[in-house]
Amino acid sequence: MLKNLIDGLAGRLKKNTHGEEPEPEEERPEPPPAVITPPPEEEPAELPPTLGFVSHQPVMDRQQRVVAYDFFVRQGKRNIEAGKQQEFDRLLLATLHNMDIFRLLAYRRAFVHVAMTSLEDPQLRGMPAGSVIFVLEPVPGMVVAEHMLRELDDLQKLGLRFALEPAAYDQTMLTPGLQADLFSRVDFMVLDFAGPSTRVLAPILDQLPKRYPGARWMARNVGTAEDLDVCLRAPGNNRFALFHGPFVTTEHALEGGKVDTNQTRVLQIMRLLRTSADPKEVEAQFKLDSVLLFKLLRFINSPIHGLSRKVQTIEETLLLLGRETLFKWLSMLLFTSRKEDGTALSLLEKSLIRARFMEKLGGYRGNKLEAEHLFLTGMFSLLDVLLNQPFPDVLDPLELPLTVREAVVEQKGIFSPHLALALACEQGDNAQIEALVRVLDFDVDLANQYYLDSVVWAQVVLRDSEVHNNVEAV
Repeated sequence: MLKNLIDGLAGRLKKNTHGEEPEPEEERPEPPPAVITPPPEEEPAELPPTLGFVSHQPVMDRQQRVVAYDFFVRQGKRNIEAGKQQEFDRLLLATLHNMDIFRLLAYRRAFVHVAMTSLEDPQLRGMPAGSVIFVLEPVPGMVVAEHMLRELDDLQKLGLRFALEPAAYDQTMLTPGLQADLFSRVDFMVLDFAGPSTRVLAPILDQLPKRYPGARWMARNVGTAEDLDVCLRAPGNNRFALFHGPFVTTEHALEGGKVDTNQTRVLQIMRLLRTSADPKEVEAQFKLDSVLLFKLLRFINSPIHGLSRKVQTIEETLLLLGRETLFKWLSMLLFTSRKEDGTALSLLEKSLIRARFMEKLGGYRGNKLEAEHLFLTGMFSLLDVLLNQPFPDVLDPLELPLTVREAVVEQKGIFSPHLALALACEQGDNAQIEALVRVLDFDVDLANQYYLDSVVWAQVVLRDSEVHNNVEAV
């Protein structure tokens, strides 16, 4: 994982990073001048016509606001032989085009993982310049050559940008001179936090500013809020610009951990709706906080909802939309009541994606009530993290439908496979995705389309609600 970087900083880079016995020095062949390619007579790579589900996980800025997505294929890529990697990357890029990720790039940036040997692929030039950052990965037997640097220069002239993980490139792949030339050409360097403890990472972080003084860093696979804190407090911490990983959904991700006044009021209004309180009683609660009412009406009147006319009062909202729909959208205000809280907004985005995806799964069968309840399941699935209160305590006062409660609190019941599929899509777990779509009698390609549709939908909702993230800084 980080062994090459650790050893490199200690001045003792080794060839082997996977624990195998190294070959005797006298038996090691001299590195060839160019990338190793398969012989002409080799059979074409046996790759599927589509890669199925391509994972896209959120990347956050220093304020923990989602500004990009990391696109990669978890299953299968590690088994691709070196000579077939370019063919795999062609398939990956074609799949991204078929997914129409350009819709998402109107609101976010994309990190796309390709091999260093795929720089000549013409599809790279078809990706939107400025919106895509290609993460260059080495392949076994590869040697970085001068012609690769020239290809990088040509692509950068077109506006394309690049990132790489220094620890992945050992000394058999490039000479010290070429290492400096290569690293100086990338826009981001990646530090992978998967595996090492903070005790191991601390001395590395101390030396990063000296070793790579001009680099901007993306911390990948940051697992906990504590790991994030290591990045934000390390020497040269201002170099860390982007963060990827599940840390945002871990316990104590939000400072304080207390439900604030606005969240308490929203929860009170939601309780009133569940108990069929008089509309005037509901409206009275909003009158106590005009900002809360403004946020809700702005969201409800968003073009995405397609109302024939704008509503001006809660009473009108109840008449036009009904209690269930108002209850559904009130949950969004729980995430936006904290001012300038990037973590809460990241949780909101993730919740909206889950909710919309699950709603679309339910809507496919034509059951409107089931779709509504699936939306609630996704929307409330992160409420314990947001409010820093355990399930079921946080849900008890809301009197949610039993199917929603069972899925969120106990991970069982008829909605639990839908929620599990949403989580598998977030994590890019292809094996789990394929198993769950079979359980739900669903098509994996349609699930892929629904998930990306849901990601784009969430961006539109946030834009219409004037929840802006500074993607231009990426």
